[in-house]
Amino acid sequence: MKLYITNSLISQGTKNFLNKHGRVIDVLQNQLLPPPEQYHADMQFTKIDDKTLICAPGSDDSDSKNRFREAGIRLISGATPLHGTYPNNIPYNVLKAGERYFHNTKYTDPRVRAILAQKGYLLYHVRQGYAGCSSISIPYADGKILVLSSDPGVISTIDGLHLPELCTEYFTQTEEIVLSGYDHGLIGGCCGFDAELGLLVYGKTNRQLQELSVQYGFPIHFIYDGPLTDIGGILIMYPNL
Repeated sequence: MKLYITNSLISQGTKNFLNKHGRVIDVLQNQLLPPPEQYHADMQFTKIDDKTLICAPGSDDSDSKNRFREAGIRLISGATPLHGTYPNNIPYNVLKAGERYFHNTKYTDPRVRAILAQKGYLLYHVRQGYAGCSSISIPYADGKILVLSSDPGVISTIDGLHLPELCTEYFTQTEEIVLSGYDHGLIGGCCGFDAELGLLVYGKTNRQLQELSVQYGFPIHFIYDGPLTDIGGILIMYPNL
């Protein structure tokens, strides 16, 4: 069964939609994070593959491990405790684009680094510590991946690699993204990519996202009847594949 790992505070309508297509696993509060981020999946977890997550200490209690284990997910405890202020809240906020990962490597959790290296995945340095929040990877045609980002530095780094399988687009409306307690959120925190349904967006219809959907040929669903809101993203896992 497909799993949607996301903020437990999302709307009931969104939960109903997701549960029609898979199973929602709630991300619970981690009080070591700043209040606006305490339920955010992208702050508590790094996705390694469809069966493996590395999680921050404080998100790895026995009840959580049992919940994930029963769903077919291996939860590996990270080595770096979270603390309330940047950069102590970002060790797990890593952007995944296929088998390539992007983060401010000065702050990446060492267990994340070790497991990525063990699996032969490449980790690239970007200045943006909130790499996972800032960006969303969207597979589209012939094995290619679009990285849509709120951060010009992430885009510059990826473009500088000159990899034919990766391309980028800048999200121009970041200041419209709601994240209570901050001036705005980031586009990666509004989204998740579902291999069957396409891009899932927590917010109402957005013109730029619709235009990108047409340009790159990926489906899109707006799954919340409200403004674009940073909920910490939606991690989508396929543990039975």
